[in-house]
Amino acid sequence: MGREANPKFPVLTDKDVVLVSYPRSGNTWVRFLIANLLKPAGIGIDFHNVQEYVPEINRNNDIIESLSPPRVIKSHALHTSSFPKVIYLVRDGRDVYVSYYYYRLKQLDEGLTFSDFLRRNDHFPSLWRDHVESWLRGGQAQPNMQVVRYEDLLSDPESELKKMVEFIGIEVSEDVIKKAVEDSRFDKMREIDQTKGRKYNLTGTKDFVRKGKSGTWQDEFSQDDIKYFKENAGDLLIHLGYEKDLDW
Repeated sequence: MGREANPKFPVLTDKDVVLVSYPRSGNTWVRFLIANLLKPAGIGIDFHNVQEYVPEINRNNDIIESLSPPRVIKSHALHTSSFPKVIYLVRDGRDVYVSYYYYRLKQLDEGLTFSDFLRRNDHFPSLWRDHVESWLRGGQAQPNMQVVRYEDLLSDPESELKKMVEFIGIEVSEDVIKKAVEDSRFDKMREIDQTKGRKYNLTGTKDFVRKGKSGTWQDEFSQDDIKYFKENAGDLLIHLGYEKDLDW
């Protein structure tokens, strides 16, 4: 049975899975992981062909229409009930903003500091907190949603990828999962980025794949930044398990 999506979206079926995240939360890494499961033998995944296996809504609608279900589709959209099945990838918002700042640095006004960037209200597609809360609230009425923490994926990528595979409904062997994880290592993705570049490089940066680590916010946040983030999203960090309380 098909279902009509938002007019900007292609028609999705009940078997389609949309991989949703706030920007800089690991969406591209997961796309590489899944594409490395779906690709034919002998094909190497890079930033030019990854959309052939995990296309992006709006940008790759023609590819989406050409694929057979179950399709895995990328989006950064705020919550919508139009998505039949969702993998929602969430990352510590403090690390997200650090990564987002360096990703967009060449586009920003000269001299704009990280502290300034953190306090802006015009981030695409929304503020981090608003995006995460829209999906956590919406997911209560949307049973076909799997929440994946980026940090858990870092800690045990094979187990987390296996859970996603089961949720998507594709059958692959343990060896294929291990190979997909190996082929999607950050050092390999960084090398591909540096040598082959990207199909959609809208920011002009050559460092799309940065550190891929958790906790790097501690090197960037001032005490005022910490206070600001506590006041605006501290309770959400606790809810997601990134902090036990506000004493950090």
